[in-house]
Amino acid sequence: MKTRWLILSVFLLAFALRVYRLAEIPPGLTHDEANHGVEAMEVLAGELRYYFPRNYGSEPLYSYLVALTMWGGGEHLLPLRLVNVWFGVLVIAAAYRLTLDLFTQDRRHLIPLFAAATLTLTFWPLAASREALRAGVLPFLTTMAVLLFWRMVRPENSPFTPHVSRITYHASRITPFALLIALMLHTYLAARVVWLVFPVFLVYLFLWHRPWFWRGWQPTVAGLLLAGLLVGPMFHYLQAHPYAQTRLDMLGSTLQRVREGDLWPLLRNSGQAAAAFILPGYGDQFLAYNIPGRPVFVGVMGLFFLLGIGVSLWQWRQPAYALILLWALIGILPSLITGPTANTTRNLAALTPLMVLPAIGLVWLMAWGEEKFRAERGERRGAMVVVGLAVVVLLFSGARTWQDYFIRWGEDPDVRAAYQVNLGQAVAWVNENGAAGHPIIFSTVYPGPAHDPSIAQVLLANKTRPTRWLDARLGFIFPGDAAATLIIPSSTPLHPTFAPYLLPQAKIDLRPDDLDPFFTRYTLADVSWPEFSTPINFNGAVKLIRTTWSHNPARPGDVVELITWWQVVDPARVGPIVPPSFTTEVVFFTQILRPDNLILAQQDRLDVPSWGWQMGDIVVQIHQLHLPGDAAAGEYQVIVGIYDATSWQRTPVINSNGLIIDDKTSITPLIISSDH
Repeated sequence: MKTRWLILSVFLLAFALRVYRLAEIPPGLTHDEANHGVEAMEVLAGELRYYFPRNYGSEPLYSYLVALTMWGGGEHLLPLRLVNVWFGVLVIAAAYRLTLDLFTQDRRHLIPLFAAATLTLTFWPLAASREALRAGVLPFLTTMAVLLFWRMVRPENSPFTPHVSRITYHASRITPFALLIALMLHTYLAARVVWLVFPVFLVYLFLWHRPWFWRGWQPTVAGLLLAGLLVGPMFHYLQAHPYAQTRLDMLGSTLQRVREGDLWPLLRNSGQAAAAFILPGYGDQFLAYNIPGRPVFVGVMGLFFLLGIGVSLWQWRQPAYALILLWALIGILPSLITGPTANTTRNLAALTPLMVLPAIGLVWLMAWGEEKFRAERGERRGAMVVVGLAVVVLLFSGARTWQDYFIRWGEDPDVRAAYQVNLGQAVAWVNENGAAGHPIIFSTVYPGPAHDPSIAQVLLANKTRPTRWLDARLGFIFPGDAAATLIIPSSTPLHPTFAPYLLPQAKIDLRPDDLDPFFTRYTLADVSWPEFSTPINFNGAVKLIRTTWSHNPARPGDVVELITWWQVVDPARVGPIVPPSFTTEVVFFTQILRPDNLILAQQDRLDVPSWGWQMGDIVVQIHQLHLPGDAAAGEYQVIVGIYDATSWQRTPVINSNGLIIDDKTSITPLIISSDH
C-alpha cells in the first residue's frame, strides 16, 4: 500500500512539473513545433496526408494526435504541447510497470520507484515532455513494445489453460506488439533503428537462454512481420516521394566516410555522444532543447549511471540486465553516428533504459551498504542509509532540474530568441489590437513558408487574417489593399528606401536583455507613388514596373543598390508548386555584365517570398552588388529576371501577344567612372 501511494505521488509530481507554466516555458515556438501545429490544423481542415513534408519530412502520427487535441481544445499553443505532456507521464507509468516485470527479485520495488523518480526529475525527460515535437511520443510507444515483448519471451508457470490456447495467448500479445512497432515507425526516424532490439535480444536468448528463445521467437517474428506489413505503405510512399525524408542526409556523410574506410568521424561522434551523458561541456549543444553542453546526468547522478552500467555488464547473463543494455545501446545509435548535437531528440527511443540504469546503480549500492553494515556491525541500517542517500540525490537532482529548466534555461535570452519570443509578442499584439480584415505585414529573419509564418499561424487568434511576410532589411510589399499594419522587429531594421512610405505608430519594448528587445508598429503613409515605367511582363505572373540605382555612376569597389519594383498579376503563374511547402519558390536575379558578357557582379535573392504574394501586390526588392576594385571604367549592361529556386528554370518574358521573347530583361546600364 505504501508503494502504491509513493508511485501515485511520483505520477502527480510528474504531471505538475509538465504543465507548470506550459504556455510560457518554452518561451515561444520553434519552427519544428509550429509546423506540427500547422499540419494538425490542415488535418482538421480535411487535408489528410500519409507523410508530412514539413520539418524536412515527418512521420504522421504526432500531427494527427495534435489534431485530436486541437479538435477538443482549440487551434492554439496549449493543445499543441499537451500531447507530449500526457505521453511524458504515461512513459513513467509504462517504465514502472516494465521494471516491475524485469526485476522481480527487487521485492521492495526500489528499481521501479527510483526509475520513475529519475524520469520525473531529470532535465531531459522533463524538457522532452514540454516540447511539441513528434519524438516525445516515442519513449512511451517503445517502452510498451518492450513490455509486451518481455511478456512474450519470459517463462511463466502455466500460461495456457483449457480456455486459453497457445494461439489465442500469443495472438493477444502479437497484435498489440506489432501495432506498437508500427506506431513507433510512424512517429520518428529513430524508430527505424530501435526495433532491432527485439531480434538482437532473440539472438542473445538463443545463445544463453534457450528455453526463453524457444518460447518467444515465434510470436516475436510474427509480430515483426505483421509490423512490417503495417508500415509497408509508408515506405512505399517515401520511395515514391524521396523529397519527404531529407533528414536522412544528416546520416549520410558519416556513413559515407565509413564506407570509404575512414572511421575517424564515426569514432569521434561516438565518443562525444557517449560523453554527453556525464561530462559537462559535452551535452547537447542545441540550445532549443538543452542548456548547451549540459550532460544528461549531472553530478552524483552521473556516477550512479556509470555504476548501473557496470552492474548490468556484471550481470549480463541475467536477461533483464542484458535487455536494458541492448535497448540503451541500440536506442542511441543515431547519436553515435551524428554526434551529440540534438541527441536529446534522437536518443528518445532509449529514454527508459537510460533512466533505469541510475536506479540499478542506486539499488546495488543500497544492497552493498546493507551487507557491509551487517558484516561489520551486525546491523541492517545500511539499506536505510543508502535509501536516504538516494532520496537526497533525487531531491537534489529535482532542485537542480527546476533551477536549470525553469530559470536558467527558460529565461535565457538566447533561448527566448530561438523560440521567436519577439514574433510571439507581435502576434499577441495583433490578436488584441489588429484591425479586423486589414492585412498584417510581418518582417522577420525567416519569412519562408515553413518558418516564422507557421509560428504565427498557430498563435493567431483569427486564422483567416490576411498576412504578408518579408525581411524589411532589403524587401518590402505594398498590399493591393492600401490599409495595412506593419510589424518590424529590431532584428530586421527597415531599409531607408522604404521609410518614406511608412508612418511609425508605436514601439513595443520586450525585455531589455532580449536579443530582439522590441518591435515597431507602422501603418502605410498616404504618399505619392513613384512614376512607373513601361512594364516588362514575366509570364503573366508579375510585371517589372520600375528600377532605380542608389547611385549611378559608381566607382570601382563601391557597393551599389539596385531597387526593383514588381506588380503581382497572377500568383499562380509565378512558378511551379514545389515541395516541401507546396508553394512557389522563386528568386530575383540581377547581373552586371562585362563587355565580353561574363558576369562582373551578381546577386540572387528575394526577401518577399513568392508564396505569400496576392494579386495586386507591389513587391520591392533591393539588390546589393559589390563592384570589383579593379573594374574598368565604362558602361555596363545590367539584366534582371526570375528563376525557380528548385529547377533553376527562368521565368520567360512575354510580349503583349503572350509570346515568349526572352528569359531576362535589360535595364538602365550602370556606369563605372574612373577612380579619380
